[in-house]
Amino acid sequence: MDEKRTDQYQRAYMANYGFEGTMVGYRRRFLLDRLTVLKPRVIVEIGCGTELLYGKWIEHGGSPDCWVIVEPAEEFSRIARDSNLPNLHVIRKFFEHAVSEIRNLSPDLVICSSLLHEVPSVPALLSSINRILDDHSLLHLNVPNSESFHRRLAKSMGLIADTKVMSDRNINLLQQRVYDLNNLKTDLQAAGLEITSEGGYLVKPFTHAQMEKITPILGMKVLDGLYEMGKVMPELACEIFVEARRRNRE
Repeated sequence: MDEKRTDQYQRAYMANYGFEGTMVGYRRRFLLDRLTVLKPRVIVEIGCGTELLYGKWIEHGGSPDCWVIVEPAEEFSRIARDSNLPNLHVIRKFFEHAVSEIRNLSPDLVICSSLLHEVPSVPALLSSINRILDDHSLLHLNVPNSESFHRRLAKSMGLIADTKVMSDRNINLLQQRVYDLNNLKTDLQAAGLEITSEGGYLVKPFTHAQMEKITPILGMKVLDGLYEMGKVMPELACEIFVEARRRNRE
């Protein structure tokens, strides 16, 4: 994704926030749970958006030695720089161009959240991530799920021929592909990564636009239940995740 497309994506993302704001909240909630379990001291985050995960981690009691955000979008990187969070370093570059600056960090955790489906070259990004991983490093990666309940419902209704069809929202946000858990794991394994855990979170019954309209009716108790349901039924969850380590190079 070049500079022009990055600016276009930044504008489209902020203009189409809507239910995505709720999604960001649950995505962040899941990441905070993982941070609590993993307790990383050195974190590299690829992309940050408008609501900083690191800020929420600080509020949650986190105190890492170093948190690095690599973010190419001007507005998003400015928000990160202006946050004045402790031990935060912001690099305004595409991740593939920042490897030489961070490859000696020896990160405990690399976070690639809601990004892999948007990049032009998956092998290029995953190869760059692999280059900064040590034997102890863990990659957390999450993406939307092409086999989610709402896509399966749309197919059952005859609205789409296949769950992997690109939606209008996918196209508007310049997204390149949609993943199911199997092809997500295949891409990581092809990049020399070994899957250590996998799953999902939040069953979203309807599209973002429909969810935005009915969320006030559903209420947070129902949404929280749908979030937990996605963890026990990841095949229906609207977002899936994998965690992986660099494959042993014996």
